[in-house]
Amino acid sequence: MAEFNDIERQALAAKNLRESIAQLAQGDEDMILDMTEGETSLFECIDTLLEQNTHDGALIEGTAKVMADLDARASRVQKRVDTRRALIEQAMTTAEIKKLERPTATLTMANRAASLRIDSEADIPAEFWIAAAPKLDRKALSAALKEGRPVTGAALSNAPPSLTVRVK
Repeated sequence: MAEFNDIERQALAAKNLRESIAQLAQGDEDMILDMTEGETSLFECIDTLLEQNTHDGALIEGTAKVMADLDARASRVQKRVDTRRALIEQAMTTAEIKKLERPTATLTMANRAASLRIDSEADIPAEFWIAAAPKLDRKALSAALKEGRPVTGAALSNAPPSLTVRVK
């Protein structure tokens, strides 16, 4: 980092010059600045650093734009992947195929566990509510329903099959 050493050296030279001409200048800041500019390359070093900051600022802005464009592109590609996955899942469900081995992947259709569906929280008994703050204890409610206990206001719903893709 030669530029940092150079500006440090020039700043020290400017400080020494300022001390040397302090009595001559008698508080005249313009005279001190003019003499510093004429006798050192401190201002040129500062100008160089400012110019580099301008270039780097443009690089930062350009990089941010490219990253935003790439994020948008990644979202579009992810949507395509999700759509193709849904099409495969739909085709396998329609054809009633549970397992399919292909050269690049093994596809398996499996039923998911039943998930809790709340029809009416107001009808659910108090034992399934958490006492601290009125919050439904979904875990206990789901367990009760899985045991076959009827609970007013809630039921287990059939979850759609899920597709597992294991890449070889």
